[in-house]
Amino acid sequence: MRTAKLREWLLGEIPVPAAYLESIRRMRLRRYQHTSSIAAVFSLLAAIMLTVTFWSDPAMPVVSMWCAANGMLAVLRLRDSAREPPETLEDLHRYEYTATRHTVISGAVWGVLLVALILSASVDRDWFLGVLATSVLCIGALLHASFPRAALGYSGLITLGVLAALILSGDRTFLGSAMIIIGSLLAVQRFSAMNHANLVKRQIAANDLSESNETISLLLSDFESHSADWLWRTDESGCVVQPSERFAEAAELPYAQLEGAHIAALLTDESARELEEVLAERRAFTDLVVELYSADSRRWWSMSGQPVATGGYRGVCSDITQQRRNEASIAFFKQHDDLTGLPNRAMLIEKLEAATARYEECGEPYALFHIDLDNFKSINDTMGHPSGDALLRAVAQRLRRCLEDRIYIVRPGGDEFAVLALDCPRSEAERLGDVLSDAMLAPLTLDGRQIMISGSIGVAMAPDDGVEPVVLMKNAELALYQAKAHGRGCARFFEASMDEDARSRAELETGLRSAIANDDMDLYFQPLVDTRTGEVTGYETLLRWNRPGHGLVSPATFIACAEETGIIVPLGEWVVRKAIEEAAAWKDEVSVAINLSPTQMGNPSLIPTVVNALASSQLDPSRLEIEITETVLMNETEQNLKTLHQLKKLGVRIALDDFGTGFSSLSYLRAFPFDKLKIDQCFVRDIETSPENQAIVRSVVTLARDLGMNITAEGVENEAQATILAGLGCRNVQGYLYSRPIPASELEKKPFCEQPERKILQFSDHRSGWRR
Repeated sequence: MRTAKLREWLLGEIPVPAAYLESIRRMRLRRYQHTSSIAAVFSLLAAIMLTVTFWSDPAMPVVSMWCAANGMLAVLRLRDSAREPPETLEDLHRYEYTATRHTVISGAVWGVLLVALILSASVDRDWFLGVLATSVLCIGALLHASFPRAALGYSGLITLGVLAALILSGDRTFLGSAMIIIGSLLAVQRFSAMNHANLVKRQIAANDLSESNETISLLLSDFESHSADWLWRTDESGCVVQPSERFAEAAELPYAQLEGAHIAALLTDESARELEEVLAERRAFTDLVVELYSADSRRWWSMSGQPVATGGYRGVCSDITQQRRNEASIAFFKQHDDLTGLPNRAMLIEKLEAATARYEECGEPYALFHIDLDNFKSINDTMGHPSGDALLRAVAQRLRRCLEDRIYIVRPGGDEFAVLALDCPRSEAERLGDVLSDAMLAPLTLDGRQIMISGSIGVAMAPDDGVEPVVLMKNAELALYQAKAHGRGCARFFEASMDEDARSRAELETGLRSAIANDDMDLYFQPLVDTRTGEVTGYETLLRWNRPGHGLVSPATFIACAEETGIIVPLGEWVVRKAIEEAAAWKDEVSVAINLSPTQMGNPSLIPTVVNALASSQLDPSRLEIEITETVLMNETEQNLKTLHQLKKLGVRIALDDFGTGFSSLSYLRAFPFDKLKIDQCFVRDIETSPENQAIVRSVVTLARDLGMNITAEGVENEAQATILAGLGCRNVQGYLYSRPIPASELEKKPFCEQPERKILQFSDHRSGWRR
């Protein structure tokens, strides 16, 4: 470790990577060759000065011999400097050895000369000899710094010569002079070592930089070969310098035409101005999007660059044409419907905001039409979704044809369309409403079949019905509901009362949700009576709501609201549990009938809900009667039939309610073995005076008897109706003649000790539905 430190201090030897040894040796050799001519000139000047100084001195013969020897060495060094650099590593070693040898011999010659001159010259020559020795020592160290070992030999021999002369001359100042000379030798050698170490370090750094440049060059070359990007460079005037093949290919120009062309000339005027502004400010930039000048199609580049010290710019560039097209496509579909190509709801809001701004600027009125296709769901279900999509595209095309360019057509979603008409007073809006209604009524051909469609239209006028997009859209939708409520296939304009109706309905929905959450609903029961005995055979469950501050709400009102808002699901589940619980507590073990809606029948939690309620209440399943309407069998027949069979398997009885109304397909009676048919009250109401009603009831009773089903007639209000029904063979009836619906609290219950123990079974927390 100490030896290595000493060698570094004295000879400037530092660790060198093996791969760099040859390059460092060649560097030292080049410096040696460069300084050889300087050394020769110095030797010539020294010879001249010595000759002039010692011309008449007795030491002149020594000077002459030195001049001859030094001249020979100078010739040899000049010859070495003129030689071509060795090619092989072995020749390089030999050359270094020769250079070192010549340097050491030169030092020995100077050392001998100084000994001879100091011993033989007169005292007045001492100052000259001192200056000579100092200059030879210093200049030699400088000239031989590329070879520290040779420099040490050179300086050491000169120092030995001076010391020897001082000893032989008996100089009384020998000790002090020797210390000065040796100190000078060490200082000069240290300088030479440091110089050499710095040279080696610079060469190592240069080698590292060269390797880095080569690596970067290879990476850049590979980058351009395998990447869609390319490098670009310009001179101080902005002209392209040495463009790559990839650059020329991207610019669609021959190499010769691209080189020397101003880079801004490749771009459109706007992009060229933007790029020239950046280049003029000499600032770096990243991802500058520029458009190319192209006669065929629009193309874009993304450019990044930075100024270089020598002037000009260099950077990287990529073609982002496809990316821009993809972004444009994404942006289009963000604001357009991918099925019809029409603007979507987001674009409608933008157009409404623009129309609002235009109204505020110049007072131009506008109208929003909200169109909903009538019975689209049935077409979609019966003919399939592809036909439904084709229908929507056909309607969109029809609207495009019948409307002017200044009118925007939008598809917000589903089977809905919207039309925004600018500069449209009320009279024009009424005309457009008729045009749209007529356009929707025209027949269409799908899959070779001609179908008839219609559309309900709600219209909101700005500014009369609002100018905020959300408000205008809401009011157009409210007008649409009115159009559907008034027969469909027509247009209705928004009126202030519609908004009041909507608020009332929202309040009704809020109150209904609160009533369910707080258990504020009431169950009523209407008895079913045997016409022969007058005894009660069961009760039908009815729902009542005494709304705080409003009194009793009609079931037709709040049940419709529950079905439209989805509240029917938790409400129906509550009714099933509560009715079964009440029936289990009745003193008489009669049946309880619960009407189920199509929504609840389609809910997978219906069976667990019924089973859980039966198990919890210990009610005999045969006492539970589920009533459904024909609508249940019309929707998703297979699934609903499966649910009915599961209920019947539990022992629950199934009744077909409102028989004789609706489609009244007899195939329903064949599809499922109902336990009971219920004759709708419309056939009972005029049965005393209507032979037709009597014939219908007689037929239904006969049909039920032959199929092994019971019969119940609803809506019996007088004795005459009851007598006729009994005569026709109808055994069970219900109506106001016998009793109005009774609150659950008024029915006679079993004593508490006789009520069965309640057991709660756990089922997954699904929702079920109910309707009546």
